[in-house]
Amino acid sequence: GTPLTSTSRLNQKVVVAIVYVSAMLLNTLDTTIINIALSTLAREFDVSPASIESVVIGYLVSLAVFIPVSGWVGDRFGMKRTFLVALAVFTLASLISGFAQSLPQLVLFRILQGVGGGMLTPVGMAMLYRTFPPQERIGVGRILMFATILGPALGPIIGGVILENWPWPWIFFVKVPVGLAALIFGLLFLEEQREDDAGGFDFAGFLLGGLGFAAVMYALSEGPQRGWTSPIIAGTLTAGVVALLLFVRTELRQHEPMIQLRLFENRLFRTTLIVSFFGSAAFIGVLYLV
Repeated sequence: GTPLTSTSRLNQKVVVAIVYVSAMLLNTLDTTIINIALSTLAREFDVSPASIESVVIGYLVSLAVFIPVSGWVGDRFGMKRTFLVALAVFTLASLISGFAQSLPQLVLFRILQGVGGGMLTPVGMAMLYRTFPPQERIGVGRILMFATILGPALGPIIGGVILENWPWPWIFFVKVPVGLAALIFGLLFLEEQREDDAGGFDFAGFLLGGLGFAAVMYALSEGPQRGWTSPIIAGTLTAGVVALLLFVRTELRQHEPMIQLRLFENRLFRTTLIVSFFGSAAFIGVLYLV
């Protein structure tokens, strides 16, 4: 008979769920595992505890820039292609981070990792919800809970075990096998999802949103160390807020905005995001204290 193609062997619901959960576990694991290693990294690179924070800040700023644009990129170039390229970038950056010889090198590699990580979650979630029909999306929520809770919770445990028994590069190397396995699985079995018309690229929204989110993220991260009255922090925070206000104004006037802010007019959507924000903040905050 006719041989089966690789994409016909597995149900796409199963394929998308496996690839998405694997990528999300990597992304969320990375968020908390690095916190455990900061003091070790400061000693290894002979820098102050305040300086080593740039390893985290560089990653977060990169996330803030690339999360908003990920939806358009996925629609324009295909969800599968975008997701797998983002996963490859994230995995490669994890690998080379372990070979960093100085703090600037490590920060640069972490910024690269943020490019991949910033596109993984939105594109993966879009694939998940396009694959599952509306009546099955409550069940999809269980998949999301598994990925978003288990990763951050395991991060401190895995990070502690690694630093007690192996050299520090293994906090980065440990994610590489999972990333490679998910990448190969996705290449073999994931089907492409593409929008017929992705629309034009909202360059003004990308520029204002990227600058605004990055500046505010930097100011909030560095403020406790440098002091909120520091000219650098006050200036960065002010510039970030102004850029975000202009971003909101621009997006509301755009015919094809990068982020559809008018969705917040929907009461259920707005309320759900508010509840999710406080729930996530409390969960991640407690993990950080632990």
